[in-house]
Amino acid sequence: MDGCGEPYANGDVRRPYRSSPSPPHHEDLERHRTDPSRWRLRDDRGRQTWHYLQTDDEAKSWPQSTADKYFLGLPTELPPLRKPDTPLASVQNAISFFSQLQLPPGNWACEYGGPLFLLPGLVISWYVTETPVPEHVSIEIRRYLFARQHPADGGWGLHIEGESSVFGTAMNYVVLRLLGASEYDKRLVKAREMLLKLGGAVNGPHWAKFWLSVLGCMEWDAVNPVPPELW
Repeated sequence: MDGCGEPYANGDVRRPYRSSPSPPHHEDLERHRTDPSRWRLRDDRGRQTWHYLQTDDEAKSWPQSTADKYFLGLPTELPPLRKPDTPLASVQNAISFFSQLQLPPGNWACEYGGPLFLLPGLVISWYVTETPVPEHVSIEIRRYLFARQHPADGGWGLHIEGESSVFGTAMNYVVLRLLGASEYDKRLVKAREMLLKLGGAVNGPHWAKFWLSVLGCMEWDAVNPVPPELW
């Protein structure tokens, strides 16, 4: 493997995905991150993309929106909502809050955090097509995956609440290595140990073997053929 080079009253506090008290290696994650105040969400008729501004002038000319701050976990600076005393008051609070998150085209943004099997295909595709990955993107992908690493066994599952599996561990290990994480990083050492306990990447499902073959880390003979009619 290593050979392959609460809203809550004002929306300021967001519940972490994983149910553990805090992500592993919190201090290290915070040390290796981008400046959240420089991220902007652009919505082009429903196509949502994040952009990282490099200069103070860019940041000044494109201020962060309330929605930007909310999705980045930053203080939204919205006034506190009145504590509801009836169901209707709760609904009114919800309308008041979420109306502040509406994007210019009229829609609302949506996170797609959760699945841990989609990002590997994207990163591997970037790698084999020699598509440059901006450093700010690489930093945040690594930070996201390390934050979602199982705090006990060091692996990854099919999704962020899942138990560690060959699929999740092998694929996300590969992503971190491709994006520059060192094989000697203690978190990756732990991940490799977990992968070996699970029997190695050869015990992965079809899509794990497919992407590893695309990358050149596994022979195509290991990939079970799928008749096109099944698609």
